[in-house]
Amino acid sequence: MSEDSTEYEMSDADVFSRGSLKLSYDLLRQANPSLALQVRNIISGEPLPKEGVDNTNKNSDHFRVTLDSFQVRAVVEGLMAYNQNEVLAKKQPGLAVMAKALMEDWIVLARKMVSELPAHQRP
Repeated sequence: MSEDSTEYEMSDADVFSRGSLKLSYDLLRQANPSLALQVRNIISGEPLPKEGVDNTNKNSDHFRVTLDSFQVRAVVEGLMAYNQNEVLAKKQPGLAVMAKALMEDWIVLARKMVSELPAHQRP
């Protein structure tokens, strides 16, 4: 897919569902409120066009994440810290599993961003 293309695949690393972004916001809000707000602001934007699904169902909305690499790194670090908190994991094991899966989605985005860097800027 080209950079100019308005088409997208839900499997694109930089495309997140409304639920994923909302959960990211919820998990980051205590530790990093300003970053959490930036994640939440993505949801307030225009969702990507839908084809073949109910256009009125907000739960099927997807958004392209436009955060910079430092912000994406901070999201990953915030979710990692949440996952390492054993007290929270024991209180809500289901949420801990969802947080881990969400962290992996953000890591995939970070890897995509690194792969798109010019060769001389890659780590």
